[in-house]
Amino acid sequence: MVSDKALDEVLAEVRRRFEDRPKVAFAGFGKAGKSSLFNAIYGEEIARVSMRTDETTAPHTHERFGIDFTDTPGIGTARFSLDKVLEMHVFEKQHLVIHVLNGTAAISAEDERLQRFLEEKGIARITVVNKVDLLDDEEKAQFAETIADKLGLGPDRFLFVSAKKGIGIGELVERIAESLPEAMQDAFVAQQKAAIAPKDARVRKLIYAQAAMAGAIGAVPLPFADAAILTPLQVSMVASIGWFYGVEVTRARAVELIATLGAGFGLREGARQLIKLVPGLGTVISASVAFAGTVALGEAARAWFRGRMQVPPEELRQTFREAAARAKEEFASGAGIRHAAELAALRKKLEAGEITEEEFQREVARLASEG
Repeated sequence: MVSDKALDEVLAEVRRRFEDRPKVAFAGFGKAGKSSLFNAIYGEEIARVSMRTDETTAPHTHERFGIDFTDTPGIGTARFSLDKVLEMHVFEKQHLVIHVLNGTAAISAEDERLQRFLEEKGIARITVVNKVDLLDDEEKAQFAETIADKLGLGPDRFLFVSAKKGIGIGELVERIAESLPEAMQDAFVAQQKAAIAPKDARVRKLIYAQAAMAGAIGAVPLPFADAAILTPLQVSMVASIGWFYGVEVTRARAVELIATLGAGFGLREGARQLIKLVPGLGTVISASVAFAGTVALGEAARAWFRGRMQVPPEELRQTFREAAARAKEEFASGAGIRHAAELAALRKKLEAGEITEEEFQREVARLASEG
């Protein structure tokens, strides 16, 4: 059996991953719409919006929504030149800088200087043209030519967006995620409110990575109960899926979901359910059962959390059944088993007394986190 303490440690590790805040600064000329753009991404008015171009008088960092958002003073105003902003040494501390241009105004000399500064310092950046909803096609083409001329950026290196209308925000979310350090991408994707597609894509990738790991566990005979290894893996997966859709999953909530699906707590009982649901799976926990069961649990958890935990139990069970059947076919057609060699080596070390059972489980958890 897996202790409550061990499962709490698994959930704490998941929480740490999603609370690791990336540092992102929005910078640009006054009235470019920096704060409005942040609000469009996060779905709440965290950054105060003001019509006064000199309203933001110092860098303000908001440690909310899984990100350290720094709103810098609007450059080019009477009170703040670019030199004044650079003296604050804000940009050097960021993982990413979003340079916001006002699509209804000319690109300023200080915008040009900011681009050069970021490039010279090697600071990751994304350039966006805000207020595109106010531009027609000809004006957009002209602005693109100006960007190429003044900033040296081709069409693949900037985005037209509208914070007010939500135009281009989904693509911006994806670009931000891709530009952040890998360890911080999940936290950003989970907490942004503008686009569901990046959440769904990462959850699907997570489900199949964990299922492949479960398949490897099923393929390697273990010296103790399979559930002792598979349960932490499943709980970690369910908790991570919850975080992606804005729910912090407690141990009780994870257990409740698995029980609702009728899969018990761990793959051993889940195998019995799968045998009933999917003909031909056999009578023991095999690689295919472990793979299919984990995919089914992940897909059901995705439906549950995506549906704001309002999905009827029978609908969840139906999702589980359909996903299990589909995953069994995918496994039969060649879905990969990951880390089988590493697991076999760990098993030999355990049997030889070179590592403890606790160390064995810790290494399995590490492999699972790598996907």
